[in-house]
Amino acid sequence: MACACGLPAHVRPVPEGTLALEAGVGGPAVKLEGAPVPLPLSTLGASYGLNGRWDLHAHAHLTPLLLGVAGMDAGATWLALEQDGARPALALTGRGYVFSDLDTGALFHGEATAAASWLLRERFLTYVSGSALYDVVESDVLWSVAAGTQVPFGRFALQLEVGWYWPGYDASAAGAEWLTPGGRGALGLVLGGSYRFGGP
Repeated sequence: MACACGLPAHVRPVPEGTLALEAGVGGPAVKLEGAPVPLPLSTLGASYGLNGRWDLHAHAHLTPLLLGVAGMDAGATWLALEQDGARPALALTGRGYVFSDLDTGALFHGEATAAASWLLRERFLTYVSGSALYDVVESDVLWSVAAGTQVPFGRFALQLEVGWYWPGYDASAAGAEWLTPGGRGALGLVLGGSYRFGGP
């Protein structure tokens, strides 16, 4: 269920020479006394635009610290296609994760994401995305699909994303009661924010 948790999709690279500070919180939703509550998985990080098509990014995962586990990710986003009328822009992201209790060892995961996006009315960056995360412990690929939108307010931007995590998973076998469509996977919500320094 941890596929892309706490990290909204990197929809397009940040502009060249721009440093963006980023924060995100959310994840799959569990039912607490009948009410769906997204897991408060939180991240804090930054992206830097290398040129119009590439950026680099890294994030610290804050919630695992409550359990004595340090986590971070690092990756890059490539704008493979520009938007052309109704044809969406296509961005591809590769990301590596490492989690460790700083005592017994570390766990590594790799993730690939594709995001198709449309800039609507020159303001609303709306998108759909799909992610696949390789779980090295289980030697399995966990996947998710999502849709969301990003809205700028000057150099600040808010992003809201609804995701379906691991749709192939039989949620009835889980210890928690997930918010799940048809008993498969879990639905969730992620809220992100960013602030840009430099660049256009």
